[in-house]
Amino acid sequence: MSRFLSQSDTSEISDFLSAPRLGTFQALTRQKTPEDAIELHQATMNLGVSIMAVTGLIEVAVRNSACNTLNDAFQVTDWLTNPPTSLNWSAIEKSSIKKAAKNAQRAKYSKLSGPEKTALDSAAFPNGRPQGIKHRKVAEKRQSTIAVSEGEIIAQLTMHFWKRLFSENYEDTLWRRGLKRVFPNKNLSRALIAKELEVIYQTRNRLAHHEPVYGGRLSDTLFAIDFVSKNLGSRVASTESPFYKLVLPQLDILEGQVAIFRSTFVRLS
Repeated sequence: MSRFLSQSDTSEISDFLSAPRLGTFQALTRQKTPEDAIELHQATMNLGVSIMAVTGLIEVAVRNSACNTLNDAFQVTDWLTNPPTSLNWSAIEKSSIKKAAKNAQRAKYSKLSGPEKTALDSAAFPNGRPQGIKHRKVAEKRQSTIAVSEGEIIAQLTMHFWKRLFSENYEDTLWRRGLKRVFPNKNLSRALIAKELEVIYQTRNRLAHHEPVYGGRLSDTLFAIDFVSKNLGSRVASTESPFYKLVLPQLDILEGQVAIFRSTFVRLS
């Protein structure tokens, strides 16, 4: 890549990426040149896109598998917002659910026409809209009147919420009650599953902030991806399980990007 960059290109690209960010990659390269640092940066970005594609599928599958399993276990579909007496959400989960509900209301509100938004005033302001109220407050009050379904709230919850369902906090109320059927391999402990989901969560969070994944973090991430892909919904670790077959095209692309990244890293470092 660097052979296609002029000195002017390199200077401008360095400004786009910022000196501190590029410095991370320059410190890893043998020649310590901006051009090599830019090439390594681009290799990590391409790798990150592939990791996000795989882990995105894992997040969706874990979320839906957990919901389906707990619907069956509790014999209700609103266990999230109306938990049975045996399930006591921690403050973190309560906050996540509340935030997800607000985000779901905001999402529905954004799709309404102007007249439809105005029509919400009768419920938002039963005594009339106060004079001088700010537009943001008007929107928030209107949004709070919008009913959202359990499914719409679930769609707004992040990987942070779903991986926490496998934590020690919920061993009795969620894991033993039903979540173990999401990973039905009896040789796997809840703690091991939680550990690998945590690795995937941390990597997704890092990539969402456009930070590189390499070295030990990359190795740990690839192991966690392989672990979940082979064990999700399967009684034995298998490349023949339905989920593994679903994610296989993304795994193949990821494997190629890992090879490109590692060869680039070896060549430049």
